[in-house]
Amino acid sequence: MIRHLNRIWALCMALVLALGCCAAVAEENTENPVLVTMDGEEYRLETIKDVLDQLVSAGYAAEDDYELAIEYFVQDKTVQSKITEWGLDQFTEEELEAFRNEAHSEWESALDSYVSYFLTEDTDEARAQVREEGVAYFSEFGYSEEAFEENLKVNATYDKLEKKILEGKDTAVSEEAIRAEFEATAAQHQAAVEGNVALYELYKAYYGMEFWFTPEGYRSIIHILMKVDDALLTAYTEAQAAYEESKSEENPDGDAELKAAMEAAQAAVLASKQAEIDDIYARLEKGESFVDLIAQYGEDTGMADPATLAEGYLVHKDSVIYDAAFTAAAFSEKMQKPGDFSDPVIGSYGIHILYYQKDIPGGTIDLSSEISEEIQESLYTEKVNSFYKEALEAWKAEHKIVYNQEAIDALTAAPETAAE
Repeated sequence: MIRHLNRIWALCMALVLALGCCAAVAEENTENPVLVTMDGEEYRLETIKDVLDQLVSAGYAAEDDYELAIEYFVQDKTVQSKITEWGLDQFTEEELEAFRNEAHSEWESALDSYVSYFLTEDTDEARAQVREEGVAYFSEFGYSEEAFEENLKVNATYDKLEKKILEGKDTAVSEEAIRAEFEATAAQHQAAVEGNVALYELYKAYYGMEFWFTPEGYRSIIHILMKVDDALLTAYTEAQAAYEESKSEENPDGDAELKAAMEAAQAAVLASKQAEIDDIYARLEKGESFVDLIAQYGEDTGMADPATLAEGYLVHKDSVIYDAAFTAAAFSEKMQKPGDFSDPVIGSYGIHILYYQKDIPGGTIDLSSEISEEIQESLYTEKVNSFYKEALEAWKAEHKIVYNQEAIDALTAAPETAAE
């Protein structure tokens, strides 16, 4: 019964929240009480528990959310009744033949993929054996050629239902509505991240969130990374850490000996690549392209990607996602305007020479065609769902539905008493 959790399901969820449950009916407190009556037909706990188990398994409900399961059940029955009334589940012989052919093709493709993945010996006998294993494997999860065919029919039925619901309805989304939604969302993004670079970067880097607002102060940086001997780099980072730890309020300059050790380790790292460093700066002074020098000397794989190279790494003075040495170099005295390049700086990955590629405008980003399409689809879905909700409310009014609220409340309060 619950095999088509799609657009109608989303609508059912909205209606459940909006409608809640209705008047109670008297019912004895048995182990399998009637929970809802629809057009005189009683539906008991056993039936609703099966529905709830499937919803829980799909991640749509909590284990004691009987009200949600009941409303889904009622609305599914309502929808199925309307589908039958309108004959939307009836198909011509040509349509049925098309379903059979498509289901056969999908089934064979699934089995071919299984055989291709698990086959170890390319013989007819081995192929036949693995194919049989594939049939058994898919059967365990309820998949078969007949199930594929049935699913195609169900999808086609609901496509018909959607078309019927939307007949004569205005589902167009205007450019003005898209622009208004974009500006409203951009304003929300601004309120969330303006003045909070750490939040902005962490959500972008680790959660993949795209903001429609950019904080002020970002610049595009590209760089040449030269990897160095691990022992040299470790000696420097350890000496640097020891020196930084020696600093205090009483001695802000830190221990002199530790500072000298750090500077010696730093010099050793730079000396290991001195020839390359000298060549890079000599060619930069002659006006050679920094991008060409990246291609020759750079070892950061990110800079090998044309898109990343064109955009650069977006760095803010308060950035938290980059090596601290890299961020500091990006805003050093030598990096005053686009076209400037930094002194060599040692970071966690080696020696960096940075190039100030461009400034990144702060504020609301441009409304791109991709964002416009995303908003258009979202607003269209909202419109369609409102029509679904309106239709379902009207269809439900055609039925006499009575809820046994006392029994439902008892189950919610003590879910351990529910039927197994």
